[in-house]
Amino acid sequence: MSFWQILGRFAVSDTGETLQKLSGTTSVSSDGTTYTKMGSTTVGSDGSVFTQMGSFSTDGSTRMGSTATGIGAVFNERDDWPNSGTGASHAHKRLGIDDDSW
Repeated sequence: MSFWQILGRFAVSDTGETLQKLSGTTSVSSDGTTYTKMGSTTVGSDGSVFTQMGSFSTDGSTRMGSTATGIGAVFNERDDWPNSGTGASHAHKRLGIDDDSW
């Protein structure tokens, strides 16, 4: 399983793969896969499907803050993260980092 660092509208894995969020529902991977988010489910053009369950994803990955243990958790919504209403969130907004980027 790869580890992901989320940086605003970009995410980078420890294997070098990147994801870029293009809109509220569409993201594209450096390998050419397009991901479409529909509610709590994200579907990839490669046939992959990830469903959000709190901070976990059906691929067995989890997300804590700006780190995810797998690609499925990268798509998890900020509202379900632990401490999502803390000062860090407000600090990100002051720095121009969009908390809702994923």
